[in-house]
Amino acid sequence: MESVFTIAVIATLCFCGLKFVEMRVWNKNKPMKPLKYFIRDAILVFLSASIAAFAHLYLGDSIHSFMNTVTETKVLNTANTEVFTDTPGF
Repeated sequence: MESVFTIAVIATLCFCGLKFVEMRVWNKNKPMKPLKYFIRDAILVFLSASIAAFAHLYLGDSIHSFMNTVTETKVLNTANTEVFTDTPGF
């Protein structure tokens, strides 16, 4: 769970940094927006990044399996397949 939180915090910090640069550098002529809109956008980015990171990290295998079923892709699971190529140990 801490990796989801870390990814969400990094995404939010990147967004806040880019938004700050946009407000200070690119939009010099326009009036500044109130801080409450900046905070609201940062919270939305944090929630979106948290949901996306959770879905990717914890549901990635099931989503991958589902998409293989939908697209009828034949997939061999090599983690369950064992082949003995050495001389027998008995």
